[in-house]
Amino acid sequence: MRVCANGIVMAEFIVSGSRLAYGERDGGGAWEISADRIVCVGEATTESPENGEDWLLCVVTDVHGSWLEASLYAEGRNDALQWLSSALGRSFEVKLAHAPPFRSRVMWPASLEEQPMFDYQMSVVRRVFSRGLRRLGFPSKGAVQTVRRSVLEGLRRPRLVSNM
Repeated sequence: MRVCANGIVMAEFIVSGSRLAYGERDGGGAWEISADRIVCVGEATTESPENGEDWLLCVVTDVHGSWLEASLYAEGRNDALQWLSSALGRSFEVKLAHAPPFRSRVMWPASLEEQPMFDYQMSVVRRVFSRGLRRLGFPSKGAVQTVRRSVLEGLRRPRLVSNM
């Protein structure tokens, strides 16, 4: 979680009527979205970067795989999840809080639920030994992250509308 020296959380979600916004208090990483632009919602973990944001809410905005992300440690997380639940008609439960790096899952739409959301491209050594290498002081090299092909294909298929 991004926290400054006096213990103040450095990022927050803001629910405002028909829009969900996210921003870091230093002005970086800001975005705002309405429910009609959301095509998929999920969560993911990364290697903990310097700012400690390793658990993310990910919102896919088109069937080509563009997405927004926000720290799930940010203030207002529960309000954001409640807004998503109301806007998309589905309850949202986060599950990856203590998962190892490079895990992801689709939370919505229901037809893709629980599938891995992202593919991560990195060296095998880095993937297998990422925590140990960080503990030994090797800097995180990160990974190339893309929305998984099977998820994109699922998003392109026509959806059946249901009132459940």
